[in-house]
Amino acid sequence: MKIQSVRIMNFRALRDVSIPFDAVTTFIGPNGAGKSTVLRALDWFFNGKPGSLTESDCSFGATDQDIEVQVTFGDLSEKDREALGKYAPDEVTTFTAWKRRSPDGSEILSANAKGFPQFNAIKAASTATDKKTLYANLRSAEPSLDLPAAGTGPAIESAMTAWEAAHTDLLEDAPEALQTNFFGFNSGGKMSGLFDFVLITADLRASEESIDGKSSIIGRILERSVDRTAADEEIARVVDESRVQQQRIYQEKFAEPLADITAKLNQVVTSYAPGRALRVSPAAFEIKAPRTTFEVSVRDGETETVVERQGHGFQRTILISALQLLAQSGAAATGGVICLAIEEPELFQHPIQAKAFAKVLRDLAEDTEKRIQVTYATHSPYFLEARHFDQVRRLTRSSDGPPEVSVHYATVDNVKARLEGVVSADVVDRRLDHNVAEQLAIALFANRVLLVEGPTEVSVFYGIGDRSTPGALEAEGISITSVGGKGSITLAHAILSSIGVPVYALFDADAGFEGRASGKSLEKIAGEKNGHVSENRKLLRYFGRQEEDFPQEGAFDGVAIFGDHLETFLSNNWPEWAVACADVEREAGISLDKNQLAYRTATSKAGGTEPAMLLEIISKTKGH
Repeated sequence: MKIQSVRIMNFRALRDVSIPFDAVTTFIGPNGAGKSTVLRALDWFFNGKPGSLTESDCSFGATDQDIEVQVTFGDLSEKDREALGKYAPDEVTTFTAWKRRSPDGSEILSANAKGFPQFNAIKAASTATDKKTLYANLRSAEPSLDLPAAGTGPAIESAMTAWEAAHTDLLEDAPEALQTNFFGFNSGGKMSGLFDFVLITADLRASEESIDGKSSIIGRILERSVDRTAADEEIARVVDESRVQQQRIYQEKFAEPLADITAKLNQVVTSYAPGRALRVSPAAFEIKAPRTTFEVSVRDGETETVVERQGHGFQRTILISALQLLAQSGAAATGGVICLAIEEPELFQHPIQAKAFAKVLRDLAEDTEKRIQVTYATHSPYFLEARHFDQVRRLTRSSDGPPEVSVHYATVDNVKARLEGVVSADVVDRRLDHNVAEQLAIALFANRVLLVEGPTEVSVFYGIGDRSTPGALEAEGISITSVGGKGSITLAHAILSSIGVPVYALFDADAGFEGRASGKSLEKIAGEKNGHVSENRKLLRYFGRQEEDFPQEGAFDGVAIFGDHLETFLSNNWPEWAVACADVEREAGISLDKNQLAYRTATSKAGGTEPAMLLEIISKTKGH
């Protein structure tokens, strides 16, 4: 089984959020949006000890309300169904459990904390006959429920369980009489060996996880990889033999002198207390067979030190290595699933190491034999693959009124629906890898995005921002993203907007392309014209504007258009910019065509006044 979806209510910053999960689920968003809170809520659900939450964990002082985490699992195996029994009959494809903390501090982990209200009387019926009567009456009275026929008590229970699993949005709190504690995630019950949730927090040190303990990573690895039974049995035999040897030695060394002391004492004692006697013997002490334990140390050349003496970077490397080993060997050994939950997996890692770790996690999750599920909260583009944008969960927090966290996500079908009539579904599938993989990794982290065709536009607009304050646009969380040509703007725009990133677009209409076609054949020119016209019309259609071959220039709602292209626009509207470019080329001895970043310097230093249209584009990008 794997996590299919999660609902979290009244837990810290999360008032009420529902989140679908994938093989790899990536949480992104600004600081304080609740990314780590999702992981910690799940850790409480799976591993939290009673009393670990307090009133301070309630959302914004809502201490009179329950804290509740609901987890729905999919991909149920036969082993899962056998262990879960009545909670996962053959008719259901998912299994849901709830963990709740009440205002009085009591906690319950239950598979039936919620139910469909109209089933309550049926569930509470004391006889099979009453169940059948009540169930038949409900089927007759509510045909829209589409309940299956069921003629026995167990069949009715199974039918109701299956219906509730398929309609969790209609369930309400069940009466206490119908609720039962569902132990197992951390007490060796039904879920033991089926699902193991391992959280690595940003402040966790390898020294804590390298101790051979029941809940540590090293402890879990050893538990799955090393059979201590044979050694422990052998040690127990040694201890028993030692006990026998102990008694033999006592008998040989102390029997005679202690017997003499006993006799002499009793001669005196019996004179004062007739009928009473003493016995002096060796005091027994218990020799217990110790559990086999292991320890981890670090060897650096000839020196061996404890893990806690290492630097943060190396400790994080130890954690990552142990986590990888746990994933590779753990779930496969137990037949269950391990969910690796990591807060800031990029922490203390060099970029190359971060890239390698991201690939390892992806490969582990996609290898069905490993039975691994991965989720992490990250600020690093190395852990965000834009071609898997449908596995990204972007969290935002409202700034107006009471704080409210929202979760944004998209599916490939969402994107295809946005592009219907503009880009065909098969083209979307082909472009996701080579057009989008690298271009949107940073844009998905942005507060707002300006999509442009190429790197020249990126440099020029960032340069305009620098004219007021260096790095002004980046400081506001604005990403100016090149998509490599206007043919890719619609796909990039559809992905970003589907996942909730505010995005503005700019493209070149290329009306002056014929003036740059010197030496080309008429056939070639005609082909280029058809290409420009086709792309222009697609873009105009996508942005809901009147279609035409070469649209007018301007900054409109949602999209801006250059009549020809950027260089033509700047030459006509900002002659000082061309002078600044020439100055930079001369002073630096470079060609701007081969050094796009130099355009940023030239733009920031150019004299005159920036064209109004460029400032308007920036203003619309900011949402003004």
